[in-house]
Amino acid sequence: MRKGENLWGYIDSSGEFAISPRFAWGVDNYVWPFEDGLAKIKVKGKVGYIDHSGEFVIKPQFLDGIEFSDRLARVVTEGPCVYFPDKGCGFANPEYVGGREEGKQTPCKFTFIDKTGRIITQERFDYAHDFSEGLAPVRIGSLWGFIDKTGALVVSPRFDGAEPFSSSLSRIQQHVSYGYADRSGAIRIAPQYKYADDFSEGFAVVGDRPDHYWYINQQGKRTIPGEFAAASPFFKGLAHVRLPQTDDPKSPEGFAYIDTSGHRVFTY
Repeated sequence: MRKGENLWGYIDSSGEFAISPRFAWGVDNYVWPFEDGLAKIKVKGKVGYIDHSGEFVIKPQFLDGIEFSDRLARVVTEGPCVYFPDKGCGFANPEYVGGREEGKQTPCKFTFIDKTGRIITQERFDYAHDFSEGLAPVRIGSLWGFIDKTGALVVSPRFDGAEPFSSSLSRIQQHVSYGYADRSGAIRIAPQYKYADDFSEGFAVVGDRPDHYWYINQQGKRTIPGEFAAASPFFKGLAHVRLPQTDDPKSPEGFAYIDTSGHRVFTY
């Protein structure tokens, strides 16, 4: 927004407006960054999508929606809905329920649209996550399965939680434990971790308590020596970790960046 104005626009990397300020700001009006070539815009409580010209290619019509991923976007087609960011299935995901008093109005139903705004399937889901690697996790009732880009169910609901695929594996939950499944729904790493993250660059962070984490490979084996008080996914060959405390008072807890061999590139 320009100083003193109340309209959103978009600037390019030189700082010049590529899309002039034209979108209102308020409780029912907002803008989001571009993802996958389109940006989500909320107008008077309805969500649509613009292209780089700033024109709507999908008119505001959905109760809610998220950014495009893998050329598809999840939208809410039935409601009204209330957004509870603290509810979820152990993945810290938001949860939508029907109306301000749950059960008194139509619960939210989710589906997906392509970049023309076409709804890809007549099926409606109780919840859903992004498409990634051609598949999306969807919840039917209390269990999660996966659909393909036609909306066909390719893995029947069987998990207590499921996340988008990363490195051909989905982080899944059974009861209170996390593991990983492949695109067929077969479990490749048995649910056994209290904490787990998605795979990135061939590694995933897992743990069994809030200050005890390590890295596994796609076979579920520990391949990086050491355990950490906190750990992040690898990005461009490096991961940020918090070093465990020691009994030596002269060796205070600190932080480090490690490479994929576990070597500390630097500490601080």
